[in-house]
Amino acid sequence: MSTLESRIHTAVARVREHWRGTRLIDGLEPGPAGTAALLDVARIYRANRLEIGRMRLLSGRAVAGLFFDPSLRTHTSMEVATGRLGAHFVYLQGGQGTWGMEFEDGVVMNGTAAEHIREAAPVLSTYADVLAVRAFPKGPNRDETVIRGFAAHAGAPLMNLESALAHPCQGLADQLTLSDLGGGDFRGRKVCLTWAPHPKPLPQAVPLSVVRAAILGGADLHVACPEGFDLDSNEMERAASFCRDTGAKVTMTRDPNAAAEGAIAVYAKGWGGDDHATHSERVAKLGQWTVDDRRMEKANAFLHCLPVRRNVIVTDSVLDGPKSRVVPQAANREPVQAAVMLSWML
Repeated sequence: MSTLESRIHTAVARVREHWRGTRLIDGLEPGPAGTAALLDVARIYRANRLEIGRMRLLSGRAVAGLFFDPSLRTHTSMEVATGRLGAHFVYLQGGQGTWGMEFEDGVVMNGTAAEHIREAAPVLSTYADVLAVRAFPKGPNRDETVIRGFAAHAGAPLMNLESALAHPCQGLADQLTLSDLGGGDFRGRKVCLTWAPHPKPLPQAVPLSVVRAAILGGADLHVACPEGFDLDSNEMERAASFCRDTGAKVTMTRDPNAAAEGAIAVYAKGWGGDDHATHSERVAKLGQWTVDDRRMEKANAFLHCLPVRRNVIVTDSVLDGPKSRVVPQAANREPVQAAVMLSWML
């Protein structure tokens, strides 16, 4: 076994010391120690991915990616990471080339859905060593029917590739990015998460995952949003329960400039509030929340999960300027997802 391969096995063993779970649904499952260990695996992968690609560490393994919604970074980074590790990635589009799927129990299936999750998830689990599912809510923005259905019925480990309330792989990538900005970690450093205008009332998956990542990393997190756009209180309370272990602090504010001042990163994201029916009308009056050069004047870096609405969420001058870190942030998706797969399949 090479020195690099030995390092990977040792790092993966440390993950398993803290986390032996087979579900990554909201990103809190590994806890602070398990998450830190996952990021150590990701750093080794990131620094040595070409050599790791020649090792074929997961040769013979298979990952089934079931996408009910569009993707650029998530699909590509999953397929590339799986391939570098030597495993086979099966890309499936829900309802397009696959049967339409039913998730409710006790229904009479005489409509368009021909496949029930009770059969689909166990069958896919016999083919693949890991299932990875992306499903945005079709109704209320708290609708987690799809990912929870897979969690209940899949025999294989399950990775959430974004649902209504969570995007854990994005959260891991964000934590790795914040660590880079902090020179190795960001404990005690100020991080700003700010609401920004978006024409649609988007789910809160990404901003909630930013909160979880910041808390797991021990940040001094400042969340800025207008009145009526507060993040889900139950999810915020659950994430905040880790503050005692990590030393993180969370401050809620209506002042985006105060939240951004002195932050190592200003993370902008649009999301829906408590009244989706009047979302467009309300957003039209909140143009001052767009992140511009003035807001970034006393902050170190700008982050966004992408895709981003230029000159709506953030101005061109910020996004194309020297403080933008959105590309390396997106690049960090590959190593963190590789780390999760290694922890489950190596």
